[in-house]
Amino acid sequence: MKTTINLTTYVFGIIFYFLFFSIVCAQVGIGTTSPNGILDLNSSIYGLVLPRVELTKSNIQAPVLNPDGGSLAIGTVVYNINSTFSGSDDVTRGIYIWDGLDWINEFPLKHATIFKQTSYIRTKSNEGYKNVTGLVSQSFTAKYTGIYKIEISVNFGGGHVQNLTSGTDVLAQKGNFKFTFDGTDTIFPLSAWSVYGATQYYLIWEQASIVIYETLLAGSIYNFTLSFDQFDSPKFVSNGNGGNGRGYIGFDIPCSVEFIYLD
Repeated sequence: MKTTINLTTYVFGIIFYFLFFSIVCAQVGIGTTSPNGILDLNSSIYGLVLPRVELTKSNIQAPVLNPDGGSLAIGTVVYNINSTFSGSDDVTRGIYIWDGLDWINEFPLKHATIFKQTSYIRTKSNEGYKNVTGLVSQSFTAKYTGIYKIEISVNFGGGHVQNLTSGTDVLAQKGNFKFTFDGTDTIFPLSAWSVYGATQYYLIWEQASIVIYETLLAGSIYNFTLSFDQFDSPKFVSNGNGGNGRGYIGFDIPCSVEFIYLD
């Protein structure tokens, strides 16, 4: 039997097939028949569940694999369920995107608070530890549970040197800062130089910082105090105990204590 095919119908059928195939391949809709992008997910009650993986470092692509082999495609997205505490290239729970070299955390938790000295103080060699104004019996409340970096920045300048010789005298006034946090002391030294010659040079301040790491609990309150103990200062005016011989804490740049949440 001979079959006759209308040429016009055949041609339009072929055009419709390729047009439909092109549209289907270009746009996919889930929960919608009118996708507005290459992939359009539509739901008022369901969410998108990303692949859940356990990353070990932010610069290692494993255990995630490219199904075609080779390196991961830039833009690969996963949800990491692991946390590491090695001190470098650590990861925490959250959404990560591979940029070709590293996993980038898209929504890192953030919490930072800084406390600053409120006014400068003068120190003496015979009074022991002297509290730094504004940093005495302060309290910090952790917003998250995890590791916080605590950076203590200090500033100390020496007083006047005695006129001991006809030349130039260069002397160091020294002392220890003490940071007391949650009942534990961290002590670190600092020196400042003063000069007596044709002109008296003093308050040539030295600045330093120390960083400690503490695992804190969300909602917990932690108390801290910063203080300074000036050492004996022979050859300074009044041995560093009075008048111009006393030192300075935070004269130009105040001391500070900053808390930064890491993980």
